[in-house]
Amino acid sequence: MMYMKIRPINLLLLAILAVNANGSSLRRARQASQCRAGTSCIPLDFCPSLENLLRNKTTENVNRVTDALCNRSRKYPLVCCDLTTPTETPVSSVTPPASSSETPTGPNNPGEGGEGLLPSVCGTAGTSRKIFNGVEAPVGAFPWMAILGYTDSFISGGLEWSCGGVLINDQYVLTAAHCVVPQLPLNEIRLGEHNLDTDPDCTDAECPSHQAFKITRSQIISHPNYDTRTLYSDDIALIRLDRKVTFNRLVQPACLPDAQFDVESFLNRRNATIAGWGSMGEGSKSQVLKSAGVPFVNLDTCQSLYQNSFNSDQLCFGGEGGRDSCSGDSGGPIFQASTTGDRTTIIGVSSFRIECGAYPDIYTKVSSYRSWIVQNLRP
Repeated sequence: MMYMKIRPINLLLLAILAVNANGSSLRRARQASQCRAGTSCIPLDFCPSLENLLRNKTTENVNRVTDALCNRSRKYPLVCCDLTTPTETPVSSVTPPASSSETPTGPNNPGEGGEGLLPSVCGTAGTSRKIFNGVEAPVGAFPWMAILGYTDSFISGGLEWSCGGVLINDQYVLTAAHCVVPQLPLNEIRLGEHNLDTDPDCTDAECPSHQAFKITRSQIISHPNYDTRTLYSDDIALIRLDRKVTFNRLVQPACLPDAQFDVESFLNRRNATIAGWGSMGEGSKSQVLKSAGVPFVNLDTCQSLYQNSFNSDQLCFGGEGGRDSCSGDSGGPIFQASTTGDRTTIIGVSSFRIECGAYPDIYTKVSSYRSWIVQNLRP
């Protein structure tokens, strides 16, 4: 397969795009308190009306987005977003950012500490083959899937389902650090979910309802090196649920990989599986859990696409056949069962992408963070 060599238009690199249009835009970014009434200062990834403008980089599109800039965190832009505004139609072109010049220091792995809190039985579920051009997963096929809901006064029902996660034991969900930044009002996590519009999601007498958990900032542990080494480096976080989960046929943990886990050997030319409730390619998110198979892309190929803007603790998958994770799937897992089919292992956590369905996506390599994960688990 031929890949066009381009630099990534990761939406969180608006800062670089903005400089192309107006070098002083970032320096003049308004403060969050200056956002007009009815808008909120949130990461661009969570503002579909502005996010869509950068799919095609024209001067008009870039200027409209840079005009909305508000407080900017270290490397990702925040914008004054009106979530009631219909998704904008981009005007048309694409270019992205230079790679990070910061010196890599390696993931923060302070040592083993919580191995005993990992389940002895994990990764068991039904079989199946937000997913862009994915298919609806059978109910219960991926019982480790979590969906993250954010408080939003503009959304009917009060929650916007904007990220995914994966259950790793009876009280912890693994997700991406950019899904739990302080600017985002994470409020709830659901497990055992399939169709957001129905509960329960199956018709037999013993079909369990989804399990909902309220989340506060004190329950969130983000990796301390997040976004400091390279683009989206160390994009991983743990969320401790407010109570232990009830395991059933729709709620089970996935397995963590060993620190020495070799992704390419484990897959042995098989696709990995992605799953989520993210964008379906027409701008709207899916109400049902979807899944797709995506190929592994080796480091050299991916680095050439991304202009060496990521590191060896990140992985590339996808960019083939229009199947991919997309907006709303961030933080969700990419995984695969063993060749014997008895255990499913988390390979990575969805981090960022160039364009849904067109180029390989970047995932945080979970094996690089096994020690950090277990060191942060608590009974």
